Amino acid sequence: MSDKLKSDLKSGGKGTKTPRLSALLVGGAGNSKPTVPAFVPPVLREVGKLAAGVASVSTSNGKSLSSGSATGNPRNKVALQPGHSLMDWIRLGTSGKDLTGLGSRAGNLSITKQELAKHNKRNDAWLAIRGKVYNVTEYFPFHPGGVEELMRGAGIDATNLFDEVHPWVNYEQILQKCLIGKLVAIDPSIDAETLFFGEKQSLSGKSNRIEVSSVKSLDLPPPPIPKPKQSPPEQPAALPRFDWIQQLNCITLIFYTKAFSNPIIEVNPPVDDQNVTVTLRYDGQTFENELAFYNKIRWPCDIRLRVESGKVELVFRKYFTGLWENYGLLKQNFSQSGNNQGKCQYVLKRKTEVNYNTWLLKFDRVDGKRIIVPIGKHVRVFGSVDGQDISKSYTPVPESLFDTFLPHSELKDGITLMVKRYPDGRMSRFVTSKDIDESVEISKPLGNFDLNVVEKREIFVLLAGGTGITPMLNLIIFLLERRIKKCQFLHLLFFNRTERDILFRSKLEDLQKSDERFRVNNILSESSDSWDGLKGRINAILIDNTIQEYIKDTGYTIKDIYCFVCGPPKFNEVAISELKKIHIGRDQSHVFEG
Repeated sequence: MSDKLKSDLKSGGKGTKTPRLSALLVGGAGNSKPTVPAFVPPVLREVGKLAAGVASVSTSNGKSLSSGSATGNPRNKVALQPGHSLMDWIRLGTSGKDLTGLGSRAGNLSITKQELAKHNKRNDAWLAIRGKVYNVTEYFPFHPGGVEELMRGAGIDATNLFDEVHPWVNYEQILQKCLIGKLVAIDPSIDAETLFFGEKQSLSGKSNRIEVSSVKSLDLPPPPIPKPKQSPPEQPAALPRFDWIQQLNCITLIFYTKAFSNPIIEVNPPVDDQNVTVTLRYDGQTFENELAFYNKIRWPCDIRLRVESGKVELVFRKYFTGLWENYGLLKQNFSQSGNNQGKCQYVLKRKTEVNYNTWLLKFDRVDGKRIIVPIGKHVRVFGSVDGQDISKSYTPVPESLFDTFLPHSELKDGITLMVKRYPDGRMSRFVTSKDIDESVEISKPLGNFDLNVVEKREIFVLLAGGTGITPMLNLIIFLLERRIKKCQFLHLLFFNRTERDILFRSKLEDLQKSDERFRVNNILSESSDSWDGLKGRINAILIDNTIQEYIKDTGYTIKDIYCFVCGPPKFNEVAISELKKIHIGRDQSHVFEG
């Protein structure tokens, strides 16, 4: 191998120089025009070995054997279809698709030969090489030796077949995303059902625990279980599927929750710079993911969330630059309902005045944990005044309100609150009087807002009264960011008493200028003579005129509209009544309360 090629191969990783194609491709008639992916995954650290072992191998007598077979005859090479090169296989492995068929349970499971033998079909093929078991079902169209050659190893320990042809090929890198676990001897004490479905929850109500690293066998039936006197608790609908990718200087963990699950995300600071716990709460269940990294990482991490797809990305910077052989070890726990009670200590880090009686306050968690409050959820702030405990609920707002109110993909740490100070409001005066670096107690996220209500909608009207604007702000950003089913029209009707009561007026107007889908109308109930905008209180005519202005001469009808409402209790009550007059019922609206 030339020095130039060695240099290229060592640079594998996103943001580094792309390795030369000639060193990456598996031979085959269908692979003449491959493309180079924008991201080069960690598997390319050994890609020189892969290409050498799979495409062309020099024997001791100077002859060359063409081979790509994982188990079979090196002379039986077949033409691959376009889009099935080694590079295409690498891309598939980093796409997030589960190549094992077992989700988060795969990786360190233990398989007996009896269980292995059951998976010997073209649409369900497992094989073992040197004690490791792989699901090669997805690899068939990428195998240069052909389907028949690979099928020779299906359902058996294929080590000898593999060694007959190309023991030098780095099969561990080629099949790393297909790894199910290891091949083990029979253990009569094993409960096979527990392996795949987790420990059964006891009647005492203790939570189930699934460990990816547990050693169990698949060939024996579970022991008899006494019939319970009551129905057993439900198992989780699905554990969050897990994947990872890396660059030279960072590693990204990926969890796939349900689409629109809108999870609470909590990440604990690392212990010994290697052990991290990631907690995901959604659908009434809590999933704790305990990670022991392969090597040291730095804190804090960056958090990205794609709510539509349910994709959670956590980006950790590596302590030492370089490529890791694997991410480390993952253990997953779940319970039917998480402990979302209690108070957490926060410290005030940023404070700015919004108008004459309202402040924007940014708090950071004292213990260093990162927590992301879901869209539409609120927190409760606690305090003590004159020896009496007080508390009040507030809905967090985007931190970008401190600067430029625009859509963003990376979630910020801490909690940002907008608090209006009332002359006789003990809690509002307590919070807004805090100075920088003073502490306050805040609950974990609360509320039962279901984001699935917007999944099939694309036209929205928001009705906000005064500080009822708070839940609308994160909602506006999310709706404008949607990619799968894009928002077509988003209109905010913002009701206030006077002109100086209008919160974030310039920021909302700037957003309107930057995105033609968004419109804002300010309506005042006690306007001055100089006010040339809308006047009055919330009413059906005003709402209907707003809707009809948009849907006129389009294919949309009143049934396509979805409304969000938030304001004082009287405002919400009137809004619901007025919406009914234009035939918008509770199935087309959501009211934020509390």
